Amino acid sequence: VELARKLVLTGFVLLIPEERAFLRLVVATLICSCYAVALAAVRPYKRVGDDVLAVATSLVLLLFFLGANWTTVFLGIEERYQGADPADVLGFSSLTGLVNTMISLVAAVLIFFLIGAIFAARRVAKLPTFRLVSTKQQPELTLAHGIKWHLFNSHIWSTGQDAAAVIKKQLMLLLPGVKIFLDVDDLKDIGALEQYIRGTTMILFFLSQ
Repeated sequence: VELARKLVLTGFVLLIPEERAFLRLVVATLICSCYAVALAAVRPYKRVGDDVLAVATSLVLLLFFLGANWTTVFLGIEERYQGADPADVLGFSSLTGLVNTMISLVAAVLIFFLIGAIFAARRVAKLPTFRLVSTKQQPELTLAHGIKWHLFNSHIWSTGQDAAAVIKKQLMLLLPGVKIFLDVDDLKDIGALEQYIRGTTMILFFLSQ
C-alpha cells in the first residue's frame, strides 16, 4: 500500500497535463488525506510508535500539499487579477506570511506527535509483557503457512477449564498478538480435533485432577 501511494504521487499524478498543475496538487492532497485517515483507522504496524510516526509523516506531507495549493492560489490571484488583494480570499497579504504559517503548522504537528509518541512509548513500556533480552522489544510472532494458532491449550474439561481460560487470558496480556486455541472459544467440531492440533505450533498440557 505504501509503495502504491508513492507510485501514485510520483507517477500517476504526472499524467495530468502540466497546464493543469493545480489539479495535480488537488489530486495529491486528496490521496494524502485518504491515506492518513486509513493509517489512523487501521493501524497496520505492530508497534504503537511506528503507527504514530506513519500518521505524523502523512500529515506533514498533507500540510506541504495544502501549502502548495494555497501558494498556487495566491500567485494565481496576483497574476490574473491585477489590483486584487489575496488577503480577501486566503487571509494572507503576502506570500512570506503564508509560507511562515505553513512552516509553523508543520513544526506544531511534529512536536505534537513527538510528545504523543513519547507518552505512548512510556505507556507501552510499563505494560507487563514478555520482551526479548537483546532488543528490549516484544517478540514478533509469526505463523507458518497452514498454521492458525501459536498454542493449543489442552486440559481436562471437568477440572481444568477455568484454569485453562485464565492461562489463555494472561498469556494474551503478556504476549500481545499470540493466538491460542481453547475449546470454549475455538472448538466447532469435536471430530476435527486432529486438524486443530495440526494447525497449531505447540501444545500446552495443563494437568489437573
